[in-house]
Amino acid sequence: MAKDDLSFELLAAGLRRDSQDLGRFAEVLATKLEAALPGQVTVTRQGGLFQKVKPVKTVTVQLDPWHYELSVDQGRPTTRRVKRVRGVAIKTEPLSLAAWIEELAKSLYEAAQNEEAARLALERFLIQP
Repeated sequence: MAKDDLSFELLAAGLRRDSQDLGRFAEVLATKLEAALPGQVTVTRQGGLFQKVKPVKTVTVQLDPWHYELSVDQGRPTTRRVKRVRGVAIKTEPLSLAAWIEELAKSLYEAAQNEEAARLALERFLIQP
């Protein structure tokens, strides 16, 4: 197994492990993603003004062109992936939770690889005489 395959498998395994307790999955996922991807994650919560605990209602992760959406209704997750171009949804794919986790992990891994490649290219550009 190549190093890149191992890194992807570790990311996917971490997401799958978190999903074992569906009651906490959305909260853990929202917290981790908000910290890792500020500006690319939107979390909405349910509950009233005076309610202390406000459980996660939806989590949306924007990894262009795909938006990964998780909705929680009475403890049951619903997941889908939406392809958006210039803000318009052109394709919506309902996914099982397991498939959603795999696809999200792939997109997160690819985004990390692309950002690293861009950073290295910029460094090479700036260092060249």
